[in-house]
Amino acid sequence: MSISHAHAETVRELGAFERAIDLYMHRNPVQFSLVAEIDRKVSEQTLARALRGVQARHPLLRVSVDRRPPLARYRWAEGPVRVETVAEGTPWQAVVAGEQTRPLPVEPGPLMRSVLIPSEADSVIVLTFAHQITDGIGGMQVLTDLVTALDADEDGGEPTSDWDVPPSQETLLRTLDTATPPVGPPQDELMNAPGELTQFSGRAPHVSSLALQRGTTARLVTRCRSNGVSVHAALCAAACTVFHRAGRTRVRVLSPIDLRRAVDLPDAVANRFAGARTASEMSQAGDFWELARHHHQALGRLRAPQVLKAGSEALDQQTPRTPEEAEAMMTVATAADIQITNLGVVEAPAHDGTGLTALWGPAQTTQLRGEHVLGVTTFGGRLRMTELTHGPLAVLLPDMATVLAQQCVDPDSSVS
Repeated sequence: MSISHAHAETVRELGAFERAIDLYMHRNPVQFSLVAEIDRKVSEQTLARALRGVQARHPLLRVSVDRRPPLARYRWAEGPVRVETVAEGTPWQAVVAGEQTRPLPVEPGPLMRSVLIPSEADSVIVLTFAHQITDGIGGMQVLTDLVTALDADEDGGEPTSDWDVPPSQETLLRTLDTATPPVGPPQDELMNAPGELTQFSGRAPHVSSLALQRGTTARLVTRCRSNGVSVHAALCAAACTVFHRAGRTRVRVLSPIDLRRAVDLPDAVANRFAGARTASEMSQAGDFWELARHHHQALGRLRAPQVLKAGSEALDQQTPRTPEEAEAMMTVATAADIQITNLGVVEAPAHDGTGLTALWGPAQTTQLRGEHVLGVTTFGGRLRMTELTHGPLAVLLPDMATVLAQQCVDPDSSVS
């Protein structure tokens, strides 16, 4: 299969949200990695062939970004996804850390790359995506499609027609029929206190990872259901509990909201998310499930379709025009003590026998001082956490796991 389009051919202009991300990324790389562990050997040639097939099915995997005025636009990129192979047995955590030190250039595209980690009997594949083209849910779709393609070991044919290029999320949200958003609570100055940018230096972040056992994961799901909260809310409560124990009086949590689930936007390898921020005070740390309900209810209000549409319209009307404006917006909108991106339960590819044994991520940094960025995914009955930071809190993941495990043992227990 060949991927060939005229160099000058425009795919479409970036939407308001995509432009804001791209302007921010002029000086602050934001790219995320996803990791797949496979129980058989994969050659570089087989991986490259499978990636060509996946590219053929997802248009934004074969674009570059043209930043020339008046508005940034996607243009077709002719090249395949780059495949690199590292030394046998290299820990995937080291690869993920290294991927954060190498910004993905917007030209000539495509805006993703792959790293193959071979070993004697199995393989690990790391895919890294520039955030202009997709979010974690879209990236995970690419990864599971890739695993299926590897199992079939087939080329994917010619790229699909240009009509199926995913539209921007603003275009989709405009058609959403919603009521006027309710008047929210008064603005909280502490909640909206801006973060501080750190100049990108290429310094590798610290990477931590931890997987809950299957039994603990199953009990956590059961306990969340019985307490009327989501697993994500429990993760927020666990993170806040650990930070409060470490002495923080107030903890802010940033949670990306998947618009595919929240307002039924169509699945696509594209950006389909909005940010939602919740907070807890030290006084709330004594009752775990009450704290989880606090986060669950706050996120429920922020997930309301009318609130999401209103936020999209506000950004569309006041889109940043310069990198400086984008940085000012992002440091206010995304400032938090911890960001938790939970991709939820990822189902195994429909075709059995893919050999997929584990999935990790998304793993990223955003250049905000003091950030802790936690990616969560559940596959094969185990919830897996991956944290990136430049200021390690050594106990964060182990203590979160302990807090969650304690809450799954005794229905009457509480974390103090």
